[in-house]
Amino acid sequence: MKIKQRHFIKSTEIKKLKADILKKYDEKFINQIFPKKGVVEVIHTEAGDILYAINHKLTLWKSKEGYLPVLTLLLDKKNKVDLKTVVVDKGAIRFVANGADIMRPGVTKIDPSIKQDDIVRIADETHDRTLAVGKALYNAQEMEVKKSGPVVKNLHTIQDSIWQFEKNFK
Repeated sequence: MKIKQRHFIKSTEIKKLKADILKKYDEKFINQIFPKKGVVEVIHTEAGDILYAINHKLTLWKSKEGYLPVLTLLLDKKNKVDLKTVVVDKGAIRFVANGADIMRPGVTKIDPSIKQDDIVRIADETHDRTLAVGKALYNAQEMEVKKSGPVVKNLHTIQDSIWQFEKNFK
């Protein structure tokens, strides 16, 4: 993945970006992502992806599914970002890391506040480590009663091009 264009945005554009993100996330998420003072850089890739670096750290990816926090942000223990979570058993880890959707039999815990289409963190049950970012296909109550089938669409893992780009981002 190569950078096509990158530039810093003004505070008025940052306000618009925050307002757009607020359509899907809450104020708490915005405050965790955006520090009081900071610079926001927009990166357009040749593949058509739009990424956002806040204070020179890759933070958000605007995909066709909306704004997604990048995995490095969710794995960073210093910057706690609260995201609704679906926990999977250790048998599902390999499949999730390779991009498979999250199937009901492998789910051990579901955040009760999850609504359909929410962006969620997928974590393993042993270490609570983030494995992927996904989109809920059902609300939490519907997920609980399902016995089989996909419940979360996998959107971002350690195997995708965004992760590879993150590792080399400067």
